[in-house]
Amino acid sequence: MQNYKSTLSFDHDVANEGEKFDLTLYGADGDSTVLKLNEEQAALLLSRTRRSFYVRCKKDKLLYIIDDARSYVELEAIAQKYYLCDTCGFADINFYGAKRILKVIVEILYKYPKLRRKLCFIGTHSKMEKLLVKLEEGDETTLNRFNLQYIFTSENARNLGRLIHKILSGLMIEHEGYVATAMSAFGLLDAVLLDKNDYDGYAYLQFVSDLRRSEANGFHPKACCTPESIVYHELGHLLDNMCGLVDDPDFKEYYSGLDRNEIKRGLSEYALQSPAEFIAEAFAEYMCNPSPRPIAKKVGALLDVAYEKVKS
Repeated sequence: MQNYKSTLSFDHDVANEGEKFDLTLYGADGDSTVLKLNEEQAALLLSRTRRSFYVRCKKDKLLYIIDDARSYVELEAIAQKYYLCDTCGFADINFYGAKRILKVIVEILYKYPKLRRKLCFIGTHSKMEKLLVKLEEGDETTLNRFNLQYIFTSENARNLGRLIHKILSGLMIEHEGYVATAMSAFGLLDAVLLDKNDYDGYAYLQFVSDLRRSEANGFHPKACCTPESIVYHELGHLLDNMCGLVDDPDFKEYYSGLDRNEIKRGLSEYALQSPAEFIAEAFAEYMCNPSPRPIAKKVGALLDVAYEKVKS
């Protein structure tokens, strides 16, 4: 599922004590906040929005390390040690499912290392909400968890936490009953959020069964009947948000040339929801299907081209 498009802009002026920057963040429904930054903080922020995944070992070795994890604490430590995300919260979900999700993150980062700038949090909505509440309180430990301690003061953290918490609350209302969703939040607190009610205990087994039915009846794309495919769908939203494919002229021309029946038969019923969902569904098949169908293959190729255009 996709949320609103977040935006980030700088306005600055030169004061006697040095250059100061106003970082203006615009949320949903006209919400906004202005964060005061000095020159050094602004430079660090720009570096953060341009970061890329740093490969520390071969992909197969990292996948093995994840497989070998024996606890949630160990799994989350691996995610941070190998720079897969800033912070995560898996303790509310099925442990085996958490491993599978983290493996998807590994696969995506080795293929699209620049997407690391959008992977600030991976885990449950409830865990993310708790972190945002702490940010609203100006908690410096939470700033550290998101690697924002050198960029924002406690006062800025409170303002940022309030804005993103509103965004998250609106997202949960909009997508009530969700399985997973992506939240784009200025490259500061972007997240892949999972519903703990679908990723824990017996419900997890039921969730996997439901995915198989959805794929069989064409609601989701071919070969997209696993929890991994759901995560790839959400990562497709973040990749689209980063690359701007939904607004690309080549994509618009291709998309407008397809009718609803072509999309439903050649991709999925859910892809009819919007151009953004069309992209995410196509990306899920592009990544999960060893032989992606023409629509998924075309959108995957367009995303790859758009990705290469993203400035480093």
